[in-house]
Amino acid sequence: MNRKNIMYLAIALLGILAIWYFSSRGKENKVEDSSAFDQTPELARLSALIDQNPNNDTLLYRRARVYYNEEAYDEALKDLNTALSRDSMQPMYYHLLADILLDYARPNDSRRAIEVLKLAEKRFPDRIPTLLKLSEFQLIVRQHGDALETLNKILLMDPQNAEAFYMAGRVALDQGDTTKAVASLQKSVKLDSDNEDAWMFLGRIFGDRNNPVAIQYFDNALRLDSTNLEAREYKGAYYKRRGEFEEAFAIYRDIIARNPDYANAYFDMGMIYLELDSLSKAYSNFDIATRVDPIFVKAYYYRGVASEEMGNKEQALSDYRQANGMSPNYTDAKEAKERLEKEGVKLK
Repeated sequence: MNRKNIMYLAIALLGILAIWYFSSRGKENKVEDSSAFDQTPELARLSALIDQNPNNDTLLYRRARVYYNEEAYDEALKDLNTALSRDSMQPMYYHLLADILLDYARPNDSRRAIEVLKLAEKRFPDRIPTLLKLSEFQLIVRQHGDALETLNKILLMDPQNAEAFYMAGRVALDQGDTTKAVASLQKSVKLDSDNEDAWMFLGRIFGDRNNPVAIQYFDNALRLDSTNLEAREYKGAYYKRRGEFEEAFAIYRDIIARNPDYANAYFDMGMIYLELDSLSKAYSNFDIATRVDPIFVKAYYYRGVASEEMGNKEQALSDYRQANGMSPNYTDAKEAKERLEKEGVKLK
């Protein structure tokens, strides 16, 4: 397809997107009218600049980003569609439009997001960041074959592209092939040792395999970001899985010292205490987890388990009902609730 045909196709697809967007709103909107949204100082500043420069697509794009970050998706779409109509040769406009559509998550929005990035691919066929963005979205919607095809295009242009190998590892992991995932992720970190996410995925894979090298991978992630509490939590989970409880406790206490509101650390310690039959300590940690995170369903359920083990069936039933009410498909909570109810346990 020659450049002129690509341009015609792009214009046609942009027209389709614009028609879809404005018809979905069911009313006419003026680009400059942003009064329906409570403006932050940054939005007010950008709106004032746009009032003075209504044809400035860069300002519209910048305001669209602010709207997007505020989850004001309608306003963001309006600004971005107008920006694209004024300059359709800015790849980041397409990227942001795809992000908005994916996060807005109305019917068919994920398909539209892919269409936007495919349009960007046609317009910028040699732009690797756009191809990487497309592969990421194809992974999100589980178009694994398409994602790998997109990544192959990147590797033909740049055989040492670390991010492409990272994405290939993510695709393989999503397909359940941890062997291929490890090969791609290890290639990625060999080419770019600063890819924190790649180290994290490698650590999780080897942690599930009960392989001590997992600790090294998590430490590499922490080398890049010492505030990464998730990496510390996974290290604790690795020691917990191996029955090395003192090492696990040390890590969880360190997490709590860094962030007293990290509910998972209390929950994980509660699970160890439950395994050790230290029921009051287990209950205490599950209780703290529910207070730190009031929607922590599993913490309510296991607080109920600890209560029941200590003989307090009424408290246990209360927690099982709480967990079941918050998550009706949580089978363990539902079955525990029904079992105690059949035993005749009642709340006062």
